[in-house]
Amino acid sequence: MLHFATVLGPKWTIVLFTIEEHWVVPSSPAFHRALDERRINVRFLPPNTALSDSQSVSRFLTKPWIWEQVQIARRILLFQTDSIVCSKAEAAIDDFLQYDFIGAPISPEFGVGYNGGLSIRNPKLFLNITRDASFDTSGIGFEDQWFYTESKAREANGVNLPDEAVAKTFAVETIYYETPLGYHQPTRWQPDHIEAIEQYCPEVKMLTGRRAI
Repeated sequence: MLHFATVLGPKWTIVLFTIEEHWVVPSSPAFHRALDERRINVRFLPPNTALSDSQSVSRFLTKPWIWEQVQIARRILLFQTDSIVCSKAEAAIDDFLQYDFIGAPISPEFGVGYNGGLSIRNPKLFLNITRDASFDTSGIGFEDQWFYTESKAREANGVNLPDEAVAKTFAVETIYYETPLGYHQPTRWQPDHIEAIEQYCPEVKMLTGRRAI
């Protein structure tokens, strides 16, 4: 989290949503400074929220509550603990803010759209989708693919989505690209490229358990 705060810079506020009964303030002085300076805000999820697997996460993200909490923002960057942004990347988060949804493009063998583990999203659009459509009856198994499908259906109304060529410059997961802004689960999905990835983006070693230099 401190890495994201550093790379994103002071214009971005990090909001950590967590379960209150599980929350323990990290002992890191840097984390405490970030809290004091309001660069990191901690907010608690509703009582009895369970996020034990990908399906429970998808059900949670496809309900209005989380999007209601971030309506002040024009765009949010959603990142999970198995994602990273690269400080050496030529691109910046701000280069992609024209899009209503962007993440690592998903290889067709695994589905459609963009992976949500590291993604930029339009919270107003996503709130409207959760109010207008039902994930539970959609037959789609993952929140990111559901949001992509619903967003795609709204392109005629002005929703702006990138093509694969642009999306892979933002992030890499199942489709490889040499110099993206970030990665989601690179060890799982790009084992054949992991040495080149770590050379380009040493921060990836924070995810692979090998020290980043």
